[in-house]
Amino acid sequence: MSKITTGVRAFLDRRRDDLVEELTEFMRIPAVAVEGGPEIGRMAERAAAKCREAGLETRIEQTAGHPVVYATGGPDDAPFTLMNYGHYDVFPVTDQPGWETDPFEPVIRGDRIYGRGSGDNKGQFLAHLNALQWWQREAGGLPIKVKVILEGEEENGSQNLPEFILRNRDELAADLCVYSDGPMLPGDRPALLFGARGALVLEFHSRGPGRPLHSGNFGGVVANPIIELSRLLALMAAPNGDLLVPGADKGVPEATAAERAALEALPFDPAEFRERTGTEPLPARFGESYYERLLYKPSFNVSGFGGGHVGAGAKTLIPTSAMAKADLRLVGDQDPDEVLTAIRRFADEQGLSSVEVRKIFSQPPSRTPLDHPYADVIERAVADGFGSPPLRVPSLAGTTPDYVFTKLLGMPAVMLPFAPTDENHHGPNESMKISLFLRGVHASARLIELLAERAHDGPPPAPSR
Repeated sequence: MSKITTGVRAFLDRRRDDLVEELTEFMRIPAVAVEGGPEIGRMAERAAAKCREAGLETRIEQTAGHPVVYATGGPDDAPFTLMNYGHYDVFPVTDQPGWETDPFEPVIRGDRIYGRGSGDNKGQFLAHLNALQWWQREAGGLPIKVKVILEGEEENGSQNLPEFILRNRDELAADLCVYSDGPMLPGDRPALLFGARGALVLEFHSRGPGRPLHSGNFGGVVANPIIELSRLLALMAAPNGDLLVPGADKGVPEATAAERAALEALPFDPAEFRERTGTEPLPARFGESYYERLLYKPSFNVSGFGGGHVGAGAKTLIPTSAMAKADLRLVGDQDPDEVLTAIRRFADEQGLSSVEVRKIFSQPPSRTPLDHPYADVIERAVADGFGSPPLRVPSLAGTTPDYVFTKLLGMPAVMLPFAPTDENHHGPNESMKISLFLRGVHASARLIELLAERAHDGPPPAPSR
């Protein structure tokens, strides 16, 4: 057992209650990205204060949206620079029935802490900050350079993070980005994720008559905007979920042999899936595995639909409009703007030019090679922190701003989730296991030690592509 491991464990035993209380303090600040308001600034200030407590030089930088907290620590001439990323904003809680407690008043039950932001993402980025604090305050200082970015718009598409990245490109140079978000694998099995699917978030607006019309007098001779919009949405996806828009699949990848082997090693239990989701997975068209479909195929989701009369009683009217909110998850080299163009062209080709397709935001997909040399180092750190080796996963099924590190800054990026499988992020009763939060601190602290050792051995060989 390394001296670092012994020291971190003693620190966690001594400070456990303090660290958990600090997490509850962060969770009480309702910094909802899409709502904005003064709580965003208050959360940014508290996150910056934590960085300073951790012994990091810190500033808050304004953007066209919510502020970014940026912090650095460690020697300027260090042989290695690590980037950590996290987000201090949270997902909305409005219109979410099922909360058993106040979302912003944390409740501890056994090994779990319940409340919005517990796992997504305050508990996860705090694990990294606590590791940095241990190095700076109790271990004599960081042996490598570490840079930290905490943003406040991840739950709204990280729309202004690229602005910050490009404005500070030279200052943000690093050898590797490691961050934590999302849930662990079933059974709380640790994992390393080497990318993220992209996202294209849209609104569809269907125009009808200039005013509501009597459906007896005009039904059958005037187009109904709800029917028009429903028809377009139904044409866009097959019953098994495949995207059917011509041209929208440009850049969709095929899994390599190494990637398929990694996918086959991932656990999938149909009974556990049914229990967790309350439904069955869609059937595969060509017999692909569950994870190959999830991580290597684009998806289309309609998250909301509105129009016409849905209240009590009957109103036999043709409505004036209908709208839907939707999101696509993108993979490989898919370009969000090219996909948007394909969808608009498809609507016109179906004779549905009355449906306007508006982009809300987008992020491209991102990947780092599974065999990147630093992956072995991260794997050792996670195994030491969690007691079992992580599985390698080619991509997160969801979306993070991974691309700002891989594509804008040109560094490899690896995600290591610390939240439990049943974290229920974005839903009611979100939770974080305290034991996983503390193990995350251990893994992050150990990673810094191992990266410092690796840096002294010289640069790693280039990964395969």
